[in-house]
Amino acid sequence: MHRTKLYWGTLSTLSIAIFAINSASFAEDLIAETQQPTNHTAEQPQQLKTIVVTGSSAQPKDPDISAVAKTIVTRDEMLKYGDQSVNDALRRAAGFQMPTPGQGPRGGSGSMRFRGGGAPIFLINGEPVQGGPRGGMSVVDSITPEMIERIEITKQPSVAQASVASSAVINIILKEPLDDARISGSVKLGYGLTESDKKEEERKNVSVQADGRDGAWIYSVSANQMWNDSTSTTEVENANGIRQQTRNTDRTSTMFTPRVEYQLDDQQKLVAEIFYRNNETDGNSGNQIQNDKNDSIRLNTRYERKDKGNSDKVRFTVEKQNETESTKSSQYSSYIDETVTEYGLAYDGVRKFDETKQVKFGVDSRFNELESNIAETLDEQRYALYLEGSWKFTPRQTITLGARQEWLDRSGLVEYTDQNFSPVLAHRFDFTDTWSLQTNISRAVKSPNSNNLMPTVSVSTDADAGTMNNPDRGGNPNLLPEKITAFETTLGYNMESGGVNITAYHRDIDDYIEKVIRLENGRYVERPYNQDQATTYGVELAGRYALKQTAKGHSLMLTGQVSTVRAKIEDADHNERLVSDVAPYTASTGLSYNYQPWRLATSINVNYTPEFTRALDYLPYDRTSNERVNVDISATKRFDKGWATTFSARNILSTDYKERLNHQSDGSLYEARVNDAIPSFLFTVEKKF
Repeated sequence: MHRTKLYWGTLSTLSIAIFAINSASFAEDLIAETQQPTNHTAEQPQQLKTIVVTGSSAQPKDPDISAVAKTIVTRDEMLKYGDQSVNDALRRAAGFQMPTPGQGPRGGSGSMRFRGGGAPIFLINGEPVQGGPRGGMSVVDSITPEMIERIEITKQPSVAQASVASSAVINIILKEPLDDARISGSVKLGYGLTESDKKEEERKNVSVQADGRDGAWIYSVSANQMWNDSTSTTEVENANGIRQQTRNTDRTSTMFTPRVEYQLDDQQKLVAEIFYRNNETDGNSGNQIQNDKNDSIRLNTRYERKDKGNSDKVRFTVEKQNETESTKSSQYSSYIDETVTEYGLAYDGVRKFDETKQVKFGVDSRFNELESNIAETLDEQRYALYLEGSWKFTPRQTITLGARQEWLDRSGLVEYTDQNFSPVLAHRFDFTDTWSLQTNISRAVKSPNSNNLMPTVSVSTDADAGTMNNPDRGGNPNLLPEKITAFETTLGYNMESGGVNITAYHRDIDDYIEKVIRLENGRYVERPYNQDQATTYGVELAGRYALKQTAKGHSLMLTGQVSTVRAKIEDADHNERLVSDVAPYTASTGLSYNYQPWRLATSINVNYTPEFTRALDYLPYDRTSNERVNVDISATKRFDKGWATTFSARNILSTDYKERLNHQSDGSLYEARVNDAIPSFLFTVEKKF
């Protein structure tokens, strides 16, 4: 295939060519689409010139010389922006299409997407974490900014992080004590109430974060308890008229995370951390009652040795997660009970020979068992070896070459054995101290997750449950792995006060996995299916400007991003269509302002998704998703003796989520659905000790 030959071309020339081709092709497609009818201030790590680093606190220089770019979000930035979760921080990173409130099953949120593909991989201190058996909440959803030192976002393939196929890894680094006190921390109490028309939401939150040092021991504990009760409406329109239905939902979430670290000497340490999480949702709409529970406990242990640029890490993990789902109505009743048990053992090593050469290598083994009261047990074993070398062969050029070999064996529900080899080639050229060009090329195979393979059907809510606009959801045990060839290049201009980065990317995917709606036993069910071939490409523009604190105490930070994506599917007969649920672009901007004499920090963030229309696979309908705007604001005022108050508002001035299905033959309405967008307000009182 002609694309394979590009691996061995001249990298700087290739970078410019890929960037120009992707920019031009996306612009041409975007113009064609818009002509259709519309009725339907942290310090940058020294080696990375293409990264977007935000925040204000100084970070130690990273000895890593890899050409793979990284974006870093610090705890200081998250606190300045008033972030309450990891998702709040990610909304400012280009390439992510964030969940839409009210869009997903049971009135929750739809899945996060990265550049038109699936969800990114989440790591905690370098260790992968899983969601529920059918994509339920993970420990990431319960982590608060107070627990985090920084978030490292790697958007390009890296064999060291098992991200060759996903191209997006989010590594959450938990913080260590900020001083030498035996105990310090904070307590937060939060309350919020929203009442408007038929919408209502009440939120309560209690959280504790404490840490300390005692000789060679470092310890911390985080606990969080949340209650969220809401009332919203859904409006459905079809040939029979318009009808409304009210949904009441009560959510409870508990998270408890103790962590202990023992420093053997200046270079070695032992770490153990436990994540316990329990989430429960009770809801009713009409004559339908739902009860969902997700309970998990995870133990991470590791040995670390660091000696300047050299390091060794041995990781052992155990996690058990149970998810139950009960649905009852006059027409339907179901109960699902699924449990995931996972064991992992891995080793990661880094050897830095001098200031210009380094090697990363490692091995990873995992055993995963999924038990269900409905489907046969699914057992999975994964093994991987990786090797990645980086060479700074001139003062301004670095090349990284890596490969990952994986073996996969599934038994029980699915009898499947596979192995694949994933190479990655990256190059970075620093034209000056501010201008740089970075290119990444990779080939990979992405096997479907176990929650995508389980055929269990999760029943949707509301009176229109089981329709095309509100289908039930399930997995597909016959899924094949995706085969991906990816190209990406970033042109960056970065200084201490900010910068601009523009990225062009292109991905060819064989056996692309898309969620498709099909009629099953009189109800519509959405399941993942393999499409013959898909192409995703686009351009991202991200910028940041930070004004450091002036003599009078003023400081501000301005960020903005536009991320475009064109995702096209081609079937076996060479017919093309756009992927059904990928927006053509998203945009966001944020402004954070701090006035030190008043100890006042404020921020406002705006996110925008345009209206877009897409054809449904094998169905004679076009689906139109409406234009949406979300505005988030927050303000924090600090007082003497460690007291502080914060007011945060999420999803204000937002538009409801609307979907319309129109007949492709004449454009007439088949069915429409409107989900309420509920604004969220929270007033928090904090006391540091």
